[in-house]
Amino acid sequence: MKKKLCAILSLSILCLSGCSSVENLTFEELMEEVNAKHQAVESVDVNISDYIGDLVDYNQRNQYYLNHTQEKYDPEKMLTQQQAIEDVTYLFDAFHDCYGPYEYFGGAKVFDVAEEKIKEELQKQESVKSEDFEQLLLQELKFVKDAHFGINMQRTNPVKIPFFFRETAFQKTRNGYQNTDGKQVKSVEGYENLDEIMKRSLSKEGELVYYPVLLKDCDFWDALETPQTCDETLIVHYTNGDEELEAEPYQMYTEMDIEHPEKNKVARVWEDGEIPVFQFNMFDEKYKNSILTGAKKLREAPVSILDLRSNTGGDGDIPGEWMERYTGEVVSGHKTVIDTKEGRKTKHADTEETWVENDTLLIILVGKYSASSSEWLLDLAYNVENVLIVGENTLGGIIGMTSKISLPNSACQVDIGSGKVSLFPEDEGYMEEFRGFYPDIWVPAGEAEERIVKYVEKNCK
Repeated sequence: MKKKLCAILSLSILCLSGCSSVENLTFEELMEEVNAKHQAVESVDVNISDYIGDLVDYNQRNQYYLNHTQEKYDPEKMLTQQQAIEDVTYLFDAFHDCYGPYEYFGGAKVFDVAEEKIKEELQKQESVKSEDFEQLLLQELKFVKDAHFGINMQRTNPVKIPFFFRETAFQKTRNGYQNTDGKQVKSVEGYENLDEIMKRSLSKEGELVYYPVLLKDCDFWDALETPQTCDETLIVHYTNGDEELEAEPYQMYTEMDIEHPEKNKVARVWEDGEIPVFQFNMFDEKYKNSILTGAKKLREAPVSILDLRSNTGGDGDIPGEWMERYTGEVVSGHKTVIDTKEGRKTKHADTEETWVENDTLLIILVGKYSASSSEWLLDLAYNVENVLIVGENTLGGIIGMTSKISLPNSACQVDIGSGKVSLFPEDEGYMEEFRGFYPDIWVPAGEAEERIVKYVEKNCK
């Protein structure tokens, strides 16, 4: 299959300047490395009883969702001490009855302590403003590291955003790293393992290079709405001098209109040169036919691009259907999904893991905005040969799910999920909540398509 892919793409050697010890990968060698890395990930092996606590009747759970009010949350609203404490009791009862990762995050032993701590703080006040109440809840629920969980659209933890240091390009050598002028890197101040920060990337000319990339904590909405600056510079020590590098400002990339969602186009297809590109921005049952037709179109091309940079998820059934339509086979991933309130695995739990041979090249573009069902699709793609993931680390939103309840007095809107927990391998470099999946090639999301197309065109004579 690898020889066939090579013949289809007419691969040539990518030559980088520098001494003979510089890493000079052909595209075939790159894909051999990527395939081996993907194939090495093993399915999560869990005892589901570890994540199942008290079973809760469906009707009892459903009352929380049926009682969800459309009353608008008012951050200025004043709550009496009794009203705030009643909301806390209601929230933690809902955690016990509805929240899928309840045992995953410690069960009653942990949640009860948090509940009492919040109530103790409220008992010091005769009244509390709703926005202060919201912040108290978020502060004491930081142990709930679930990107789907939120209170009034605010998360309990920051996301990990990437800062790219691209003033100087680097190459990997037998002796470590050197810049493109041949200066050997001796060390980077504060970082003993250079492989942790040097990420394989693409220059603006479409050549394989390495750039330092650091992941930093940031509020999701801040990263989406305004450019962020890195809180550190990098001091590179060469064998014959030093250099200080600054990161580029970072802002989360998306083509979605957040304020006017009715203007968003869910699915579209275009060609970048001779490469078909299919973009869809949500896994929505209403657009399922268009989404699956896109998979078939990409399958017909020797090289194709799936753009998930603006896709935050949706229907969890569609990722598997999309990959099946693309490969012609049922594709399994690495996850286990448990309905912890009914005490069973769900239909989304992967069964026997298989490696699906594929003689075409599928490039998947991702960014920090890519989340949830998009990440489920990436997990499936890890078991398909010749898939190359390009862009940024994804959001990291897979442990929980989304279903809203509202607290009766404050009208706080709480995304608490629907009783399920999704467990993925926790191998270093795979998936982590709020950090997401790593790409195979790191490129700022807004530049990912342009640079990978240049790279493919250089290697397809």
